Amino acid sequence: MTQFQDQLDENAATAYLRPPAVHWAVVLIAQLLAIVAAFGLAPRAYWALIASLIADVWIVYLCVWIRRLNPAFMSLFWCVAFVALELAFTVPGAPLTVSKNITILATALVMLDLALWIVTIYVLRAELHFHYNQREPIGLYLGGAMTFFFSYFYFQYHLRRIAKLKEADSS
Repeated sequence: MTQFQDQLDENAATAYLRPPAVHWAVVLIAQLLAIVAAFGLAPRAYWALIASLIADVWIVYLCVWIRRLNPAFMSLFWCVAFVALELAFTVPGAPLTVSKNITILATALVMLDLALWIVTIYVLRAELHFHYNQREPIGLYLGGAMTFFFSYFYFQYHLRRIAKLKEADSS
């Protein structure tokens, strides 16, 4: 490796924000504890809304964090669309009479929300790949199946590893 390449790697390691160094299990346990606490404090009609919001906090945080690395990244847009649609059908409202049309609409909204969730996760995955393989060449690889099944917990596993690596390099 040339001296220029060493300097480039050093500058890239210090030029960008360090990723969040929280262990993925801490994120999971914090979410579960927050949901249980909210269920004990909130009226039953708000449980679905509160559980949705608590589950979305970390993915929104990751999208905001990656957007700070590169304002052109679009995962935040998709994440906001996902959360907005999710909120639209989990907010308690006036009771609706059950009909075939309402059921079809609700099913379509759930399917659209699921699609937006998948788009958000894979756009974030592509942005992480781009950043940690092009701009800050660490050699990050995120598997497609692991991304699908474990989403942001899987990302957080790798981001913590990268944060520790950057901390060791800066010491």
